[in-house]
Order: sequence, then C-alpha cells, then structure tokens
Amino acid sequence: MEPFTVLNAIAAPLDIPKIDTGMIMPGRYSRKYRRPGHPDYAEGFLHDLRFDADNNPRADFVLNVPEYQEAKILVAAADFGCGSSRETAAYAVLDYGLRALIGPSFGDIFNGNCLQNGILVVVLPQEAVSELWRQLREQPGARIIIDLEKQMVTAPRGDTYAFDIEPTRKKRLLLGLDDVGVTMEYMSKIEVFEERHRKVLSWLAPII
Repeated sequence: MEPFTVLNAIAAPLDIPKIDTGMIMPGRYSRKYRRPGHPDYAEGFLHDLRFDADNNPRADFVLNVPEYQEAKILVAAADFGCGSSRETAAYAVLDYGLRALIGPSFGDIFNGNCLQNGILVVVLPQEAVSELWRQLREQPGARIIIDLEKQMVTAPRGDTYAFDIEPTRKKRLLLGLDDVGVTMEYMSKIEVFEERHRKVLSWLAPII
C-alpha cells in the first residue's frame, strides 16, 4: 500500500447526496477479476453517472469535464458510500485514481474499506464542504492540499480546515500499512513462536 503523507492534487466537486456503494461500483462490474497492481475496476467507478445508456460520456458530469479528469481528490456530498458493504467500491475509487475523499459524512463500512486500501477519508462540516465546492466550481482544475501528519486541508484560496482521524488509522496510512503489512511487522516474533511451538508440541508435527 502506498503511504499517504501530503497530497497536493486537483479536486473535483460532486454535489450528489447518498451515492451508495452500488452506484460507486455497479454489481455487474464487481464480478470482474481484479489483478493486484492493475486498475481493473476504474471503468466501473460511478459508471452509470459518468455514462448514458449508450455508454457515451455525459458531458455535464463533473468527472467528464476536462479540467477535473486528472482529479485525485473528490469532494463528495453527504452519505457517500452508504448502502452495502461491498469492498469493490473502495477498489473502484482507488483504481480510478483517487487518493482522498472529502465530505460531510460517509458510510461506515465504506470508510473503513477505503482506509484499509490507502484512501484517506476526510470528514468536514457541511459549511466547509460547500465552500470547497464553490471554490472548485469557480476555478475548475484548482488544487487542494491534504496534510495527513498535520491533519489539515488547505482550500484552493488558502483557507484551512482541521480534521480528525483515529490515531491507528493515521499511523497505518502514513506508513503505508494494511492489515497484512501490520502482521508482517511481527514476522520475526511469529517465527520464534512457531519454532518453539513445534519443539514443545513435537507430537503435533505430522498434523501441522
């Protein structure tokens, strides 16, 4: 998992509330096999909002506007990621190229899945989110800076907003550690335990 420290990137405003995980990643795309290191779920991300019934890009959808197409930050509306617990929704966000989401509220399980996959989820008051939307619309292609160590968001015009994050989640993001990575930090202790276990319970060796 790529560490998250400071992100200075183009941000896109998405003022559509209650976008659930089924909209973030439609079920028909979730059945596709995802290869590690390949953006296999990028096509599915918000597909039915980005494209019409004939699979043509909707010109008026924010992520199809040229100035926002390189966005790595999405400023979303309330309850983004509500609905089912499908982890493919977080994969789709990551494969599309986003590293951070900002909004007034997020689905709890979706939030956890994003953090587990290296996507920072920042919760700000609605007033702050609305101000970010305004600035991003007035200056398409503008950048937002997110400093995880300082827990600070800097808007295009320089105003700043502090955010909270659970300390353990913060540490893992800064170090680029998911659950497997955390376990691997204890590999030497695990190996010592297993070796001692085999000696003490040698009669179990044929079974282990």
